[in-house]
Amino acid sequence: MDRHRQWPSMLHRHQRYQRLSSGHPEGDQRQRVPQGIRLPGQGARQGRRQEFPPERTREILMAHSDYIIVGGGIMGAMMALELAESGSGSVILLEKSFPGAGSTGKSGAILRQHYSHKVTIGMARESLHWYSEFEQRYGTDIAFHRPGMAFICTAADRANLVRNVELQVSMGVETSVLDATQLRDLEPSGQFADDECAAWEPEAGNVHPVRTVYAVIEAARRAGAEIRIGTRVTGFVREGDRVLGVTLDDGSTLQSQMVIVAAGPWAGQLLEEAGVTLPLTALRPEQSFFDPPAHAAESRLIYGDLTNGLYWKPELAGWTRVGLLDMNVDAVVDDPDHYDQGVSQKFIESCRSRLSLRLPHYAQSASWGGMGALYTVTPDSHPLIGPVPGLEGMWIVSGFSGHGFKLSPSVARGVAAQIGTGDPCHFDPAFFAPDRFTRNAPIEVAYGYGILG
Repeated sequence: MDRHRQWPSMLHRHQRYQRLSSGHPEGDQRQRVPQGIRLPGQGARQGRRQEFPPERTREILMAHSDYIIVGGGIMGAMMALELAESGSGSVILLEKSFPGAGSTGKSGAILRQHYSHKVTIGMARESLHWYSEFEQRYGTDIAFHRPGMAFICTAADRANLVRNVELQVSMGVETSVLDATQLRDLEPSGQFADDECAAWEPEAGNVHPVRTVYAVIEAARRAGAEIRIGTRVTGFVREGDRVLGVTLDDGSTLQSQMVIVAAGPWAGQLLEEAGVTLPLTALRPEQSFFDPPAHAAESRLIYGDLTNGLYWKPELAGWTRVGLLDMNVDAVVDDPDHYDQGVSQKFIESCRSRLSLRLPHYAQSASWGGMGALYTVTPDSHPLIGPVPGLEGMWIVSGFSGHGFKLSPSVARGVAAQIGTGDPCHFDPAFFAPDRFTRNAPIEVAYGYGILG
């Protein structure tokens, strides 16, 4: 199968970010590599969990932190910031590669509130507000903007859509149901069947994923968190069922009262090092990029198209990002360190064909290639947030199934409340409990596509 030109690799983008932000002639002098972020050489040794007798534990542990966060994507970064700002204790964030190297860096970073449960609606609403105030609060532009988003469906899904919109309105979300005539007014160049309708959310927006994760990590560092980039966790230190810390690829060990695994696609592998298996699967969603024709009268909104099974959104560079809604077609990734990051011409043409059914002017649009990305999914397409079953001193925060970016500020506040500040948690911890599948209590999904929540 022919492989299409691959989207620039995340490592390339990270290296370019360092050049741009360190005073390189082509760079923006206002964005500098954060002071104090450690960039040691990345080791390659693989280790197993180590268990030491109690009398040796104190000898072998070389450093201590109240909280160790494993993973430097948006979820780990947000928790580091929240724990540090709340004064909950000392925080070390460990990232084996570079910030956003997993799911985060290739995320569409869409921020919408269209969910089918009060819990996730409230979390998405809080997070959207948090992102909207980021630049004012921290002084860094993360390219937040609100083009608005429409969820299009046929009569078959209309009842679910209307019910969800009514629930969202009851919680303060600005949203409404549009019929086909109103959709044509919203998108004059679009093709909409008479039986189609849409949930219109004018507050929906997005941010730049890479810029955002670096900005959040820098804010966490300023708040007192220690950030270690290029530091791989290879195992865990235990006394029986108590996790005491982590082992690193250089042979050293860090002690902590709480280890939080927020490693996205690598989370399942890490938990296996601790002797725990949870239903976390790494998938490889594909995305393609197109140049909208200059003559097209297009509103440049964000869309979730249930009829044609795809989503699309405007990119800062002017392109349109297109992906599929059905995660069942995504390949399983056995090794997230080595996966196919390109896309086939067949996939690109499939996206073009589906998109042009809705927006005909894309039929002849230029393609800018595409990329294979990473999701971490659970059987009910909702995350695992809480204590790792059978172990003390370890939490799992993973399996967001495509929802991570839009929920991360609220997730971080909830986690900090439960393990740090002692404040009441604003969401029901049982809703995302990691043991819910063994209790036969999965979260119900309203639509046929789990990614919609």
